[in-house]
Amino acid sequence: MTPKVWSVLAITAAIAVLLVAAFTLFAVTHTPYVVAVGTPIRHDDFLFTVAAANRRRLADGTAQYRVSVLVQNQAKVVNYQWRDTIAYVRAFDTGGFGRDFFPVTHGSFTLHAGEERTAQLTFNIPPGYSSANLRFWDGIFMGDAFNGGAYGKAIVPLESYHPPFGT
Repeated sequence: MTPKVWSVLAITAAIAVLLVAAFTLFAVTHTPYVVAVGTPIRHDDFLFTVAAANRRRLADGTAQYRVSVLVQNQAKVVNYQWRDTIAYVRAFDTGGFGRDFFPVTHGSFTLHAGEERTAQLTFNIPPGYSSANLRFWDGIFMGDAFNGGAYGKAIVPLESYHPPFGT
């Protein structure tokens, strides 16, 4: 290879690294936004809609949330693999520090193009945490690159939300 080809490859690689770094910085620093129960959250060709959320207190003070999430595959060809761990709850201690809690359920399913299905999730949040909100994360797909992975910053409050918590 000639030095000119190496220069072009190096410049192309540097631009790619800068673009990935800029996208990552944007996605990490972008402010979360609140989404109401029943409002779809777009993740590329897939939609997540929290259809229902119910809370009850267990005898030990644990808050148990049972959440129904409608997962829709609007792709024309591609299948989607759902895992319960795509959804998680962030709640905050009395000092305002957030902690992520993953579901105690371990379901998964494959949605073929055009299909939809409801996932039933259960989360147990220990006493001492408040402002619980549901979030989703399943990586960045091509369609997410154009909106900065906005679905990852959508939060669905499961109880009263007290800012500045929730970031």
